[in-house]
Amino acid sequence: MTHSVIIPLFNKAEYITETLHSLMMQTKQPDELIIVDDASTDGSLLIAKDYLQQHAGSFGHCRIEVIELAENGGPGHARNIGMAQANGELISFLDADDLYHPHLISVADNMFCTEHLDLLVLGMAFIPGGESYPDTGALDRYLQPIKENLYLLKDPLKAVTSPHFILGVGSNVITKSKWIRPVQYHVQSSLNEGIDFWYRVLKNIHAQTTGKIGLLTGDLLSVREVKGSLSRKTYTHFREIALPPVISRYKKSKDINDRLLMGMIGKRWYMHSISSLQSARQRALFVLYHFSLLPQYVGYIILRRLSQNSNSTTHDILLVNGVRSVHVHDREHRHKRINN
Repeated sequence: MTHSVIIPLFNKAEYITETLHSLMMQTKQPDELIIVDDASTDGSLLIAKDYLQQHAGSFGHCRIEVIELAENGGPGHARNIGMAQANGELISFLDADDLYHPHLISVADNMFCTEHLDLLVLGMAFIPGGESYPDTGALDRYLQPIKENLYLLKDPLKAVTSPHFILGVGSNVITKSKWIRPVQYHVQSSLNEGIDFWYRVLKNIHAQTTGKIGLLTGDLLSVREVKGSLSRKTYTHFREIALPPVISRYKKSKDINDRLLMGMIGKRWYMHSISSLQSARQRALFVLYHFSLLPQYVGYIILRRLSQNSNSTTHDILLVNGVRSVHVHDREHRHKRINN
């Protein structure tokens, strides 16, 4: 199957060469590489162009296109632009500071062909920390082993609402292009827009077919922990923090999976916001300003409790708008970085 890789690029001068090198070293190279520069100001575009020119012969048959945007529109906008230009049967987005293992494209292509997958979620390792996600043990109820490191998701729309499932972080999804075409990234948000996008792709698949959604473990994707990234940003005023698109989109939905996803993202967003606000006064104002969301979170707590495995034994506590919530594993504290 032909494979298009889209790289949204904005001010990654320190990392873009290594990212491109990881593509050049693929045992099966992509058929198409589209770089969308989102008006970088640190020389990222020039570095990328120089690297591609110097190694043009090493990319073989890969068609390379560089798109230069005149104004910065955010990562979602850059991905939408690249997606519109892509021609491959498979599409993946590679963040400009992430890395593909040399066999990733080859392994993924084989999985799509032999297992007839519609979408593949990639397990990942954070660098330089070395932590690997997801924890398949915590997701056992949703996973059906197919072959080594490959699982079929038994209930994809519910599985991705689990606090232990990682979807849309960095570059960890590959999909057939036909499923992605009707969906666009939410461009008004730069936080949590990834899971909002890919959840809607999953819903699009589910609306038309039963679909086969896979999870590939084995750390074939490395996601870099970058100081100053959106998930590590601090705020001086609570109004700087936008409501995640998932909450805006599904706050009136009656669908159980929509509500579970909204609640899970709401928890992450709430804790990230509280920890990112610099003053106690702003944290208090944030809680008061979003107090109207409390009923939705109470509903989420009830739904999550009902959907928990009856023999689950871990029950750490988090605060969400003043409400104590159980059945959230300790790893969720480490997931505070998972806000893309």
